[in-house]
Amino acid sequence: MFEVAAEFFRSGGPLMWVILAVLAGATAVIAERLHFYLVVCRIPGDELVTSAAREMNGGGLEIAMSKVDDGTSPTHAILSRVMESYRGGYPMNDIRRSVDEVAIREVPRFGRRLGYLAMLANVATLSGLLGTIFGLQRSFSSLAVTSAVEKASVLASGISQAMNTTAFGLIVAIPCMVAYTRLSSMQARRTEDCDAAAVRLLNYIEARTENPPIARERQAV
Repeated sequence: MFEVAAEFFRSGGPLMWVILAVLAGATAVIAERLHFYLVVCRIPGDELVTSAAREMNGGGLEIAMSKVDDGTSPTHAILSRVMESYRGGYPMNDIRRSVDEVAIREVPRFGRRLGYLAMLANVATLSGLLGTIFGLQRSFSSLAVTSAVEKASVLASGISQAMNTTAFGLIVAIPCMVAYTRLSSMQARRTEDCDAAAVRLLNYIEARTENPPIARERQAV
């Protein structure tokens, strides 16, 4: 199996190395994005808000802050800013403005480097097509300077280079496009989750500010 793959790669010509480099770059991007979505952003924003609100209802503001600070995802950063501003006694308008500032920096992290996958898929496809052209040029240009006995061998070698490069380009490009589509879907879900969590926590803080726990206790009495 390894010998067959090695022969396939060798007969594809120099552009096979370009496509191989594209494959390595795409693999790195996919691995990094999967780690980000599945590990860094593994805790849903709704769960963070629920946990923080539960602690705040019990009077544990510092514990609630530790809940949203325990992570490096964009959702953690935005919710942490909400809690810090609330603890600082800022009015709701200032809290919302500070959240907008953090969101401008943090939300783009969800889609970072995703565009490279689409670009690498196109590069792999075009490199394969360029390899096809080089292979055909090699075949037809060699026909004029080789003997009749060697023509069949030279023609077969050039066509093999053309077909192998094209095939390898498509073998790399197709998974890149599938991964791009799948990761884009994950990015959209994580972004929506972050937005929903921020809005929910802001609404909770606003309700808590307008009707503090002490006031609610007095109304109950």
